Amino acid sequence: MRVGLDFGTTNTTAAVYDGSRVELIPLDPVAANPAVLRTALFITPAGERMIGRKAINAFTEGNVGREIIYERRIVGQGEQTYAGVGTVMENFVAVVDANPPGRLFQSIKTILRDPSYIKTDVFGTHYTLEQLIAMILREIRRRIEAHIGTPITAITVGRPVHYASTAEGDALAVRRMQEACDLAGLPNVSFVPEPVAAAYSYAAVQRERRNILVFDFGGGTLDVTVMAVDGDQRTVLANDGVPIGGDLLDSKIVTGTLTPYFGEGARLGPRKLPLPALLLERLKDWQSILELHTPRILETIDEAVRTGDKPTELKALRALVRENYGLVLYETAEQAKRELSSAPEVELIMEYSDIHFRHRLPRFEFERLIGPEARAIGECVDRSLRTAGLTPDQIDVVLRTGGSSRIPRFVKLLGDRFGSTTLREQDPFTSVGAGLAIAAYEQSR
Repeated sequence: MRVGLDFGTTNTTAAVYDGSRVELIPLDPVAANPAVLRTALFITPAGERMIGRKAINAFTEGNVGREIIYERRIVGQGEQTYAGVGTVMENFVAVVDANPPGRLFQSIKTILRDPSYIKTDVFGTHYTLEQLIAMILREIRRRIEAHIGTPITAITVGRPVHYASTAEGDALAVRRMQEACDLAGLPNVSFVPEPVAAAYSYAAVQRERRNILVFDFGGGTLDVTVMAVDGDQRTVLANDGVPIGGDLLDSKIVTGTLTPYFGEGARLGPRKLPLPALLLERLKDWQSILELHTPRILETIDEAVRTGDKPTELKALRALVRENYGLVLYETAEQAKRELSSAPEVELIMEYSDIHFRHRLPRFEFERLIGPEARAIGECVDRSLRTAGLTPDQIDVVLRTGGSSRIPRFVKLLGDRFGSTTLREQDPFTSVGAGLAIAAYEQSR
């Protein structure tokens, strides 16, 4: 059986196609929509692995609100040579979390382009990025085969048009993803750009000749494809993309509006020194917030609480870091982003431990925050048209897919260029997976 797999930054879907009907595969029985699996991996100290919503729930239940207690532990032994003494065996001691419930990995796909990420220590075992991704893919394969009742014979995997802004980064990401697929035992893997797959999904029900522009805006990247479809004939005229995704927009909300609630602008001690910039810089994503959880940095935050002129906000920062509320903060920002697609204003609320704020965010302010990203995306769309050799009035259909394609700022961007009557929305979470299933089927013919 040939399968299509959309391994996304935020969500993953899989589907099969029999020549007439696409079937989405239920990958996550815990999720509200079983066909959409959150691309998340949780590893416990005992080595148990969980993916999807179960992984996020396990992390949340075990970490959020938990104050980490550090202790000194012997983590190994080694030889040390001293002048006048000679070589002796010594214990290596480290300050570690005394009782960690597990380690959560999210948005792992975005790390593929990062050459500095080689491996990571998970409770004493070192894993490469490829091995971590393979853990997710291996379990996905098991669930697919259990559902379809037969082994996978070939799999077509979606990929961004560009994983990275450089050719070197893009090539590195492709090699790593292929290796992860190999480690997971996926057979006969081929890759298809995700917006091309979305066009396949549309073309399966559209038989007339059309010039299509696909606007695929997911969690990690924005991809654009221009394609001519005419019955079973599909010709890709241009592919382009930029490494801007929904995760980055969540970060813009946090860093652009919420840092005052965590001590931005505070002055410390009698000399009125500024709060160390590192502390607020690490609020750029929830994983970076975890990096602040070291004894040395926690001591710095405690000192800021004692001597700073914004004790309430600095206590909030301490709770955010010490009690692991970073994921909650980013889920709050993500929810606000989604609600702003239909509401002119939202209220971001956090009432946990020493964190207390209610912040009103109008849509126009959100659009101001993402202005640079909107301009880069507009340039990407225009560049794709030029590469295809078409003008805006020659585009018959603009397909929007991916969760962030619903953001009004980008709907307007497309409507201004191509006219609102050309815009069509596909299912933002499953259309790429469906198109990959069609591509997988057609590759066997």
